[in-house]
Amino acid sequence: MFQKDSAVFLGIMVFFCVAGIAQAAQPPPRFQEVEGSHGSIVRDSKTGLEWQRCPYGQSWTGSGCNGEAWRGSWEDALRLTAPGGFRLPTISELRTLAPYDHKALPGDYWFWSSSASADFSHLAWCLLFNNGFVSADSKKATQRVRLVRGGQ
Repeated sequence: MFQKDSAVFLGIMVFFCVAGIAQAAQPPPRFQEVEGSHGSIVRDSKTGLEWQRCPYGQSWTGSGCNGEAWRGSWEDALRLTAPGGFRLPTISELRTLAPYDHKALPGDYWFWSSSASADFSHLAWCLLFNNGFVSADSKKATQRVRLVRGGQ
């Protein structure tokens, strides 16, 4: 009887140890708030890029974005910056955000990239954030902007 009870006890202990290790091995979230930003900037642990959490013109409230997101032409978007070295991302950088984490980076809009079309001088690349669709649009069209720093 002692051996059977010991075997059951040992089996239960092994189960809880394995369950504890599996729980402890959970990877950290991909997007982590940058210290001192009050949550308005997140670092992508996959790429090391730091993103303004809200589209340009909006501010982070602690649980979402508030205000009106800026909209403008590609030429105007290229001039947008923010303190700390933020700039317009390339289309490759925007694409790294997939799969799109809408809690970390709210805003289901088309976003300009700094990448012009190589084939057509009147077009530039933009990305639809809700599904990652990439398209070239007229540089005169009005889209929104999400700024990034690092990389390039």
